[in-house]
Amino acid sequence: MLETSLSDESLQEMDDNPRHPVSLRRSSVLPLRWRIAHSPRWTVHMLVSELSLVAFILLLVMVFSKKWLHDPGSRFYQHHPMNVSHRIHTSIHIMSVGLLYFCSSGSCPKSEDWKDRFKMWKNQPIFGVAKISFSLALELGLVLTIWLHLSYLPQLRKLAFFRLLGTILSFCEASLVFFTLLLFPIDLWIFELKKNISIPISWSYFIGWLVLLLYVTCAVLCYFNYKNIWNPLQSPFGSLSCPSFPAQ
Repeated sequence: MLETSLSDESLQEMDDNPRHPVSLRRSSVLPLRWRIAHSPRWTVHMLVSELSLVAFILLLVMVFSKKWLHDPGSRFYQHHPMNVSHRIHTSIHIMSVGLLYFCSSGSCPKSEDWKDRFKMWKNQPIFGVAKISFSLALELGLVLTIWLHLSYLPQLRKLAFFRLLGTILSFCEASLVFFTLLLFPIDLWIFELKKNISIPISWSYFIGWLVLLLYVTCAVLCYFNYKNIWNPLQSPFGSLSCPSFPAQ
């Protein structure tokens, strides 16, 4: 095994020689098990990559779920005319299916429903802004997940900006998710005040807070790796980072 072939004397010589560790780090083909056991930065990199993947999968669950609001639990505190009541129920249904609703061929709304959806951009502008924010969060989440996993490729080790950009993307993604989770209940609260009703929020929305926690964790860990706080714990071979490698 490689671990036994590296004697204490040879490791001491590499520590004393300033040229040796750099060249060995860049050309070494150490086994993955050895790198995991001896490189905290590499371990954190893999953890962040998988956390970003889990967070993006949960984002997709939020997109395709239709339980942002609990319709049966709605309470009306005053009587409304039939046409007003119909518009209220339509608005509740539109909000309950989520900020990005993808319908199948048999469940797509009618032309009247599409008109109601466009009216919501005028009557509930905060809901429209939340839809845009959530769309950006979904797109950036995909980019971030791919970006973090690309650091496994040896060809990207020469990119000096790689880990810095990964850290920035993580913080931007967490900010977009938080902005979306903040706007949705604000819009719902204003809608409830105007219509004098009460609508409970359902589980699809609360998944977003778990997504936010995962992305905040990714951002903090990647920032720590960017600042290299694990350096006192590293061995001479522990140069792999999240989500990048040191530039030559």
